[in-house]
Amino acid sequence: MRVIDLHVHPLVKEVVVKGGGLSLQEELFELRTAPQPLETLLSQLDEAGVERAVLLALDCSPKGALPGNEEVASLVKKHPGRFVGFGSLNPRSLRDPAASLRELIDGLGLKGIKLNPAIQDFDPFSENSMSLYRELERLGVPLLVHTGMCWSPKHRIEYCRPLGWDSVARRFPKLRIVLAHAGWPWVWDAVVVALRNENVFLDVSNTFTGSPAEHLSYLLTELIPRRVTERFLYKKLVFGSDYPRIEIPKMVRAVEGLNLREEVKEAILYRNPLKVLGED
Repeated sequence: MRVIDLHVHPLVKEVVVKGGGLSLQEELFELRTAPQPLETLLSQLDEAGVERAVLLALDCSPKGALPGNEEVASLVKKHPGRFVGFGSLNPRSLRDPAASLRELIDGLGLKGIKLNPAIQDFDPFSENSMSLYRELERLGVPLLVHTGMCWSPKHRIEYCRPLGWDSVARRFPKLRIVLAHAGWPWVWDAVVVALRNENVFLDVSNTFTGSPAEHLSYLLTELIPRRVTERFLYKKLVFGSDYPRIEIPKMVRAVEGLNLREEVKEAILYRNPLKVLGED
């Protein structure tokens, strides 16, 4: 099957080590493993049969960025056929959304925006945030936002609840929104937002209830009944691995091994990610 991975954190050695990123990686992501070289990420993509991976920046100013927008853009330039870059901004300190987005999209060639309200410590439903979403919609730029479980207890998990994104989706109906991690553990809140808003998708990245195979089977055939996934929800599900927390081949194999129709798995792995990227 063809695969697009919409959720990759390029916390590779070339990015993390410079600028004291190791301590920032641990603080922000609760990751204590040594970063691997870029070649390891590329080899995982090859093993998993992933055609393209979306690399996610994260603006955590004033602490820093891991990685920064420029670093993501640089990785994309090295492998333009393999990587797609999503930049990051912090609505809390954003003065001019239009100018900031032009710098990322026109200046750096990035194709989307990644936000994590908990780690970035901003209210995703404030008027500052709405001004960013308005400009994203105007430019046709997709948004991937963290929802659900936040690994570090240092951050405010109330900003991660997915239900509030219903109001954003209705206010900006042309803005393509991906709710990361399907909002787990508030999965049904995320599901209802996706089902009633054509512009909302759920990514299946990360594992919270076991191995990749165990978690995705539970998520898509038990917690969400198989009939609901196959009949109503499958057009809204997109693949993401959450590398480096999870190995990419394991996540791809977990989707391929699901007790779901083949066309449903193909939609998750490839057709639906194309919609998010505006390429369908």
